[in-house]
Formats: sequence, C-alpha cells, structure tokens
Amino acid sequence: MRFEQIIAGVILLWAATAGAEALGPETPLGLGPAGAIRITTAQLPLNRDDPSQTRIGALKFLGAVHIRSTDERFGGISALRAGKATANGRQMLSVTDTGNWFAFTTVENADRLTGIANAVLAPIQQPDGKPPLAKRDVDAEALEWDPETGTALVAYEQDHRFSWFNTITPAGLDSPPARTDHLTEMVAWGANSGAEATALLPDGTRIAFAESARHPDGSLIALVTRGGTTRTIAVTGVEGFSPTDAVALDATTILVLHRRFSPFGGVGAAITQVDLAPVLAANPPSKPLPSTLIARWQPPLSVDNMEGLALARDGRRTLLYVISDDNLNSLQRTILMKFELP
Repeated sequence: MRFEQIIAGVILLWAATAGAEALGPETPLGLGPAGAIRITTAQLPLNRDDPSQTRIGALKFLGAVHIRSTDERFGGISALRAGKATANGRQMLSVTDTGNWFAFTTVENADRLTGIANAVLAPIQQPDGKPPLAKRDVDAEALEWDPETGTALVAYEQDHRFSWFNTITPAGLDSPPARTDHLTEMVAWGANSGAEATALLPDGTRIAFAESARHPDGSLIALVTRGGTTRTIAVTGVEGFSPTDAVALDATTILVLHRRFSPFGGVGAAITQVDLAPVLAANPPSKPLPSTLIARWQPPLSVDNMEGLALARDGRRTLLYVISDDNLNSLQRTILMKFELP
C-alpha cells in the first residue's frame, strides 16, 4: 500500500466520523468582509503515473489545477456553476458549506485550464440580515445560477431548504434571498443528507438528490418539483458513491456527479447521465430510472472530495468543470478540473 493511500485512509476516517458539525465553533460561518482574496494555483496532470493519459471514459481531459489561499475562509466548496466566457477563460460561481459565495474566473490557454483569477469571497446573506449562529444555518450544498438574469437557487442541508436570489453576479454577491422554500418531503432526510445535488431543466422543473438517504432497494432518493407539485422518484446510482452535484444537459437529461469518500473504498469520482423523460411523462414508471456511466476515476488520477459540477457551451462543444471540497482540512485539496464531453 502506498504511503499516500495510508494518509488518505486516515483523512477519510476522520471525515467519515466527523459529521456535519465537526468543523467546530471556530469555523468561519459566512462571516467576514466581501471582497477579493489572494489565490495561488498549481497545474496538475490527469494521471501522475502516466502523463500521456488524456481521457477518462467518455471525457477528454483539458487541464486541472490545485487552488490554495491563505484566507482562512477559503475552502469547503460544495457546488459549482459556469457563467459567461471571458477573453481567456470563463466566469464561475460556487457556494461553500460554511455559507459563502466564491466567484472566480478560469484562466485558460489554448483551451486548457491553467489557473484561476479574480477570486472573490462573500457571505451568503441570510433572510433576516443577521449573521448565522451555527453551521446548520449556512450549510449550502447545491447551486443553480442564471448568469444572464442573476437568478440563483441555493439548497441547504441540516435545515433542509431552498433559497432563491434575484440578482447574484460575480460583482454583486450581497443580495438577500427573495424567498425560501421548505419541502415536507425532505423532513425525514437526515441532518447530513440534504439536497446535495440539484439541477433545473430548461422548463423550470427541479430535481434534487438526497446525499445518503436511499430507497429500500438501494436506489437514490430524488425529488422532482414541476408546476408547484413535488414527488419522490428513484434513480439508480453508482455503488459505493453518493451524488454531490447535478446539471441539466438538455430538456430532459441531466448529468450527476458522484463521489466516494470513505476509509474503506478510498477516494473516487464518477459522472452519470440520467434521462428524466420517463418520469416527466403522464404515466411515470414505478421502477428506478437507469443511469449511464460517463466516467469514473480514482488515484493515481487527480481526485479529491469532488462536489461541484458545472456545464458550459462553447459553440457545439460541451465543457464540464469539476471541483472538490477540501473540508477546510489542510491534508485535502481544492482541485478544479476541466473536461470536454464529446
């Protein structure tokens, strides 16, 4: 067994037993001034043992970077969305599970991700304008964002809810939520098993996956909200993995990011494709929706606790960005990866 595998096992054992409140009272919960923070990055290969590897499953690798900051609030990134293209990159928006917005611009050279710039950290405003008292108030786990209108949706766990924001832009992250929704279907979900992955279809249909809650047959529990009505569905997952983010690929299809983060299975990531058309039909099936595996990876490939998935269009090309949550742990990394889905 490699030394790094032993270290990874220790980290994972800590993380697996820590629970939602493990970060402790000293954790900076969505506090501090909004503004630019200093970031450094280092480029990573896809496979440290085989620099010639350029694909994972159906995905073409287009670069990866390790992101660092001396700001104690940086880290814990739990969802990611892509915005407008810039001269040499793309605007990005993310949320952290300690209650912050993290906006930045990718730096790309000849289509390859080489770094990030313009990093901004800002607390996610609470409905009453008061600072959060505990992590359960700010445990943001999923995000939707329309860069054209500034509309954003943040899903929280522990206090399971969805908060809608009207004017969120990389230059303006100080808007309070316009409304907050609590769903009765989420009441039975565990404190650390909230809406970890959320996607909005073009027609406004929302799908939200529970992180660890499962149906008796082991399939993933998901909620589909359409036309003001919410119902529970089942989706086939990836054995040993949990869903951590999702994004709409087209009018009826989503991509789901999954992570494995355990002392026994090690660290791993996977992306699946799910066709929601059957459950959107007039007579939806009762059996779990199937998932198609797009890619799956683990060490020695670059990977950590992957929690954010963003999709961007470049002409007819489909680009994916994947980011990890370092749990504000110095033994873990914040990794941003770029892929093309042919």
